[in-house]
Amino acid sequence: MIEFFARHPTAGNLLMLFLAILGLTALPGLQRETFPDFASDEIEIRVVYPGASAEDVEEALCQRIEDAVDGISDVAEMRCDAKEGFSVAVVEMEEGGDLLRFKDDIKTEIDAIDNFPEQVEPPVIRELGRTNRVVSIAVTGPMSVSHLKAYAEQVKDRLQVLPEVSQVDVKGFSDHQLRIEVPASALRQYGVSMSDIANVIARQGVDLPAGSLETRERDILLRFTDLRRTPEELADLIVVSASSGSEIRLGDIAHISDRFELDEDKILFNGKRAAILQINKTKQQDTLVVIDAVSNYLDELRLTAPSGVTFALTEDRSSVVRDRLSLLLKNGAQGLLLVFLTMWLFFQGRFAFWVAMGLPISFLGALFFMSVFGLTINMITMVALLIAIGLLMDDAIVIAENIATHLKRGKTAMQAAIEGTRQVAPGVRSSFLTTIAVFGPLAFLSGHLGKVLQFIPMVLILVIAVSLIEAFLILPHHLAHSLKHHEKETGRFRQAFDDRLQRFRDVTLGRIVDSVIHQRYWFVGGVIALFLISIGMMAGGKLKFQAFPALPAMESEAKAGSPR
Repeated sequence: MIEFFARHPTAGNLLMLFLAILGLTALPGLQRETFPDFASDEIEIRVVYPGASAEDVEEALCQRIEDAVDGISDVAEMRCDAKEGFSVAVVEMEEGGDLLRFKDDIKTEIDAIDNFPEQVEPPVIRELGRTNRVVSIAVTGPMSVSHLKAYAEQVKDRLQVLPEVSQVDVKGFSDHQLRIEVPASALRQYGVSMSDIANVIARQGVDLPAGSLETRERDILLRFTDLRRTPEELADLIVVSASSGSEIRLGDIAHISDRFELDEDKILFNGKRAAILQINKTKQQDTLVVIDAVSNYLDELRLTAPSGVTFALTEDRSSVVRDRLSLLLKNGAQGLLLVFLTMWLFFQGRFAFWVAMGLPISFLGALFFMSVFGLTINMITMVALLIAIGLLMDDAIVIAENIATHLKRGKTAMQAAIEGTRQVAPGVRSSFLTTIAVFGPLAFLSGHLGKVLQFIPMVLILVIAVSLIEAFLILPHHLAHSLKHHEKETGRFRQAFDDRLQRFRDVTLGRIVDSVIHQRYWFVGGVIALFLISIGMMAGGKLKFQAFPALPAMESEAKAGSPR
């Protein structure tokens, strides 16, 4: 196979062109996200219990939910958080289970609970992990809290019109309510109670269908609507009337305010009350595409926003993806440049060029196979690509150097390419197998850590496998063609560099090696002494080793961070 591709340049060139076209075609379709996508295995059970304390929620909801879930198979872990007014239970499925069947089992058991308190709302059961957070928008302004919430809802509706944005949630507010406060003296004066006022509001605040009216041209739906949605509309509601025709309206005896249920449930951004628009994406969307669409929309929105209203991007998770992509491109360019310059010092320019070309061809081929296997560009896969840069360049340099060695022995360029590649092929394949042996076990780790780290060996194996194809089937012919004129193109600089390198090797480095051999006992003793001294300094300084650095204690506050 090696000899065939070395002697038939068309086959190698077509293979290289084929890998490059496949990679360039697949590149636009690769999704970019913060963390890799893996199958969800968690189900959330949310139950609302209005007015209940956290202790009541724990006893009335969490304990009953835990008892019901205990009878379900494939449950790996279950936790239930009891909060004021509601509970949130998360059930994790064991690895290898069927999520749809698992969700149906949970729903069946929860629906079978018949001893919930009467005030409890129907449980909401949903699958977690179907969306990922991208960025949040902090909206601040001089308006009232209710107007701030209404404006945030308007921005939310406009954002969801964008084709790149699928889900927007408004955070920073509790349940909206119209509060009616009636003094006790007014109740006694007019002989009514709070229950009477509540019944009047319920009777007159209706929104019900009233049938339909059929005509020759069309049917007209009738609806009776008398809902009171603002303090002004509630204030105009008649609560007491007399036979004489006198009327007492709700606004005459009550103070009506438009507010939110919990004053403490709020978010402060840079010291100001803020509405947070949390933007999520589905698993099929690209993180950088979503953030770019949001940023462009905000630039347009700032031009038409009311005076004093500000928008700031915070909790931007796309910045990590963009930084890692920049680092990958930077390291790849630096690797290409360093390999080219190093090879150029010892060989002619075309030789160095074809050795360096192994990096982009291998990456493009690997990107195509990543798209085939459903992998994405994220923090974990980019770490694997960074590791692969050094590994695959080592293989190309080993093959290239051995081909040059065979050429110096008097062989023709074609013979040197074929025999030099064959000679190191077992070692290069062993290096590939060693990489699999080192990184392969990461694919078999269990738990959440295993789900993330399994993508490192997958990407590494893809990149190195493509690099082996390039090194064995494409590189030998190109090097053979480049080395035909290697001896003829020796210039003054290269001749001077080769002479100085040979003199350094034979004279300077040779004398140092001879001295080390003659004084080997002193040399070994010095190395051991330095090692013991370093161990003593570490012990004296009481250095501590730990897997992760200690983090300072952080107080949890209900406020968003500064914009990134």
